[in-house]
Amino acid sequence: MTSNYYDHYDGSKLFLFLSSKIGLPIDLVNFLIAQLAALCVARLFRKPLKLASPEFRHSLCLVIGLLMGYFCFGKQAVHLSVLPMLSYTLLKSGPQHLMGNITLTASMLYLSCLHVHRQLYHTGDYTLDITGPLMVITQRVTSLAYSLQDTLTKKEINANSMGPSSEKDQSRMVKIPSPLEYFSYTLAFQTLMCGPVVFYTDYITFIEGDVVNENQKNISEDRKEPSPRLAVLYKVAGSVAAAVLYLSLAKKYPLTALEELTDPTSEVARSWSVLYLLWYAYLSTLVVRCKYYHAWLLSEAICNNSGMGFNGYDNDGCPKWDKMSNIDVFGFEFAQNFRDAVASWNKNTNAWLRNVAYERGGAAWRTARVYALSALWHGFHPGYYLTFFAGGLFTIAAKKVRAFARPMFLESRPKKLVYDALTFMTTRVAMTYATVPFVLLHLSPSLAFYGRLHYSLHFIALGAIFLPAKTSTRNSSQNYTDLPPTSSKFKEVPIKDVNGELNGNLKIS
Repeated sequence: MTSNYYDHYDGSKLFLFLSSKIGLPIDLVNFLIAQLAALCVARLFRKPLKLASPEFRHSLCLVIGLLMGYFCFGKQAVHLSVLPMLSYTLLKSGPQHLMGNITLTASMLYLSCLHVHRQLYHTGDYTLDITGPLMVITQRVTSLAYSLQDTLTKKEINANSMGPSSEKDQSRMVKIPSPLEYFSYTLAFQTLMCGPVVFYTDYITFIEGDVVNENQKNISEDRKEPSPRLAVLYKVAGSVAAAVLYLSLAKKYPLTALEELTDPTSEVARSWSVLYLLWYAYLSTLVVRCKYYHAWLLSEAICNNSGMGFNGYDNDGCPKWDKMSNIDVFGFEFAQNFRDAVASWNKNTNAWLRNVAYERGGAAWRTARVYALSALWHGFHPGYYLTFFAGGLFTIAAKKVRAFARPMFLESRPKKLVYDALTFMTTRVAMTYATVPFVLLHLSPSLAFYGRLHYSLHFIALGAIFLPAKTSTRNSSQNYTDLPPTSSKFKEVPIKDVNGELNGNLKIS
């Protein structure tokens, strides 16, 4: 580590000796220590503090979140408080029919300023920075603002999406939360560091302790309080496995090899075939995804261990602890189409994008709005915009290809198996092709990568958009919308959308 690295990092250096001993950057060491501590503390909310007053539970979530923020980010943690303060002031003073739009504009401007600052001064210095938690806070304050805007102005985004519990959820949003409720929600320690975004109705349900009562009306007395123990162990084990896989492969498939494409004399540019380049790009992006799997699964385990994320019982009467699930690892890695892969990644962010972008404004520009907001939310590196442009293009093209080609393979089981195999391989190639600029971040290596492949998938997708529509397949494909459906974490609106961040920096949101 260089002196510049430590100079830029404002978090605690108490465990610098451990960082030197195990060879991990101090910021990642602090992140792991904070998350493991949160995993242990979260248990208190299920047993000793289960019957504590909502005010006490709010206060404890807030205090622990502030301590974690200061431990990991030092003086930069002031931004964790400034953004919620700004948003709360706007909620209290702004017009009701515009509070969502105003909050989104202000929070995105604030977040964008920090993105620009980091990009100009701290790129590459450390892997964990304040913009990660601020991205999650931005999701929380804007989703709450739009929920209030819709409720207070008597607007429903999609009345057909309301479920049996929607009336109760709506009743909780008839007024602006108190300062304690608001700041506890935005700075709760369970999801402060890397998400997932928790929507306000779910958080209040957790604090007030009635989630079990809502989901167990037909459950026998001896099963009134389902234990998350197995779910927590499963997710911790998955998090550890992802970390081990990352440590095992990171040095074998570094992203720096792809950056050598900018040099025509390098071995990568001269001797690597297109197939090997795609294979290497797939493995290097897989290594990066393992960092996200590790962090997201650990964060979900923290939520479950505190009693957050219970989602009722399945048909066999087994408790489900998947309400805070942000990633379906196998769903993403083995998806048979681009839509399912995107729907399995960063699912709660998909829900947020659905609420604040997809359902706002005219239908003609829904997909464009979603990808534009997602790119802006991530920052200003050119690689983000190349990835989201490709993602939007592939989303539209995949819809046309599926409607045109799929009926040809449904005549027999062998043909269907061939179709499944082709779509599986195509999805792996398309996802790798689209996300390489995201992990490279910069324009030159990203364009060099696309140039080495002759921008082939861009041209194929553009051609697919002009495929003729088949009216005979309308019924079979009418549910294939521009944006993939995800799990219904946010009860006020249906959840369908796209997003994902795969860069090498641990900015997980």
